[in-house]
Amino acid sequence: MEERPSLRILQVCSSLAWGGTEMHVPILAEKLISRGHTVHALVHPDGAISDETLLRSIPTQTISIGAYFNPLSSYLLIHFLRWFKPDIVHLHLSRDLWQMVPAFRIAGYGKIILTKHVGSYVRKFDPLHTWLYRHVARIITVSDILNRNVIDTCPVEPGRVTTIHHALDMTRYIRDEYDAEHVRRELNIPTDHFVIGTVGRISPGKGVEDFLTAAREICNRLPDKKMMFLIVGSASFGEEAYFKEIKQKAQSLGLGKTVLFAGFRKDVPALLNAMDLFIFPSRAEGFGATLIEAMAMQVACVSTWSDGTLDTIEEGKTGLTYSPGDVDGLTDAVMTLIQDATLRRRIAETGQAHVRSHFDLDIMTQRVEQVYTEELGF
Repeated sequence: MEERPSLRILQVCSSLAWGGTEMHVPILAEKLISRGHTVHALVHPDGAISDETLLRSIPTQTISIGAYFNPLSSYLLIHFLRWFKPDIVHLHLSRDLWQMVPAFRIAGYGKIILTKHVGSYVRKFDPLHTWLYRHVARIITVSDILNRNVIDTCPVEPGRVTTIHHALDMTRYIRDEYDAEHVRRELNIPTDHFVIGTVGRISPGKGVEDFLTAAREICNRLPDKKMMFLIVGSASFGEEAYFKEIKQKAQSLGLGKTVLFAGFRKDVPALLNAMDLFIFPSRAEGFGATLIEAMAMQVACVSTWSDGTLDTIEEGKTGLTYSPGDVDGLTDAVMTLIQDATLRRRIAETGQAHVRSHFDLDIMTQRVEQVYTEELGF
């Protein structure tokens, strides 16, 4: 068997938030280390990523990147690149190109790879963006819709864009390893309640308002059914006021104790295992990581049908779908699964099988590694 080359890889993300993009960085870094590579994370000192990389014992450098121009951080970047001498500089936010490309050019080390986790509505064919993207060896997109979006909005040839879906460490998504009743007791959810949940950042566009409006309508249609609506997640950086508005909306809808805000949790598989039904209400999503998490935990899903979810769910087979913002469609799909236990069980089982065969972390890491070695000529 051909020996795999050991690479020096720098994973870069200046985000201050904590969501799917940010979670992906330490997961990928740790997996690459396990495959024999030397990996460092380069993150913003005020970001949440550094806490997770340090917890996973991933070597981490903090520099205030993310601005269009900062002489001090640019100097520190050049110094660090010359010290680390990376083969690969893997960015996870396109805005980081503004500082990383000039530093990369001066330091003279590595090939730049950019993963696009979200789409862009701005066409970037001006001379400055053309110069920046000329130094990106390959762009990885996390869904087919983002692949098309990059080709439409960025000055790159289609052959330089590759889709590699986000994936899961399937060893964390085994139902028998979690005690659903223990989680329900912890959250004060009675054992006889039907639990409908969602997981994700509490941010505009994530569809939490639709989730709550549908919850009110479902309660109206089934006044005698004991139900709990569980929201797992917290405000994104700088969006705390929006989270407060969401909680106020739940009260204004008269949901009261029927809705439970569990906040940010690291034990997402355990929370999913305590749900009877999962809703993915995001109105626009590059991929939808929590959707495949729910499917992996064999929870029947109702999801918006757009953007990245087109790659992850099949109507009537691995889930039920509705158009983003169509609260009536969401309500009807949820009602169908509440009232048809056989369909709910079949969709849960089919969804789990689909995720396990298509979104495995080992396969994803191998494909990312292949992009690296192709660009390095190995």
